[in-house]
Amino acid sequence: MRVMAIAQLPKFRIRLPKWRLMLPEFFLNPEPFYRNIAHSLTLRVYKPRYIGFENIPAQGPAILICNHVSYMDGPIIDAGCKRRVRYLIDEDIYNTPGVHYLMRMDRAIPIAPNRKSVERAFDEISAGLKNGELVCIFPEGFLTFTGGLGRFRPGIEWILKRDPVPVVPMALSGLWGSVFSRKYLKSPFRWFPRKWGRKVTAICGPAIPAEQVNVNRLQDVVLKLKYSIGQ
Repeated sequence: MRVMAIAQLPKFRIRLPKWRLMLPEFFLNPEPFYRNIAHSLTLRVYKPRYIGFENIPAQGPAILICNHVSYMDGPIIDAGCKRRVRYLIDEDIYNTPGVHYLMRMDRAIPIAPNRKSVERAFDEISAGLKNGELVCIFPEGFLTFTGGLGRFRPGIEWILKRDPVPVVPMALSGLWGSVFSRKYLKSPFRWFPRKWGRKVTAICGPAIPAEQVNVNRLQDVVLKLKYSIGQ
């Protein structure tokens, strides 16, 4: 009798609000939402000007190289690129609490100055290139302390010997002196903006075939791009 009584109870259909129905998808795959928010904030705050970004291949593997001015270099490049970009990043920054979650979502590739870490990073870069991805490398290996261009390291040549893909040279200007640069590293007021409405520019040169790449040429090309936009 009890089973029959339960069976005879009226059936109610629960209708959840649309925003509630979207929650599972967001939590399962938050990357598109995160990228849209990051791009929108970057474009609104910095209002960057993009030159020559049509030189970035629409498909297939390639390496982007760029001068390293601030911690916002990656987001600036990302907001102007139609394709997803993976970044080679310092392992200490990659593991910073709060930053680590975003870096994992971005599929950044951590690297530290020891053989095991370098080999692991180069393996991951190779796997990404074989998968047709874009990988961005800052060949100086560190943020500039002077605003100038540091000496490029030879790692890019080792990568290209393993995976000969086109290299797209890039340069950024307008970020030196921002709160995310090292210009005021020792100042107690480092995190106070000195200037509003910075003119930030990102420029891409034509892609260079792998067989024509060497560190000295890349350094020269990036330096010329940098000065062509005023810094």
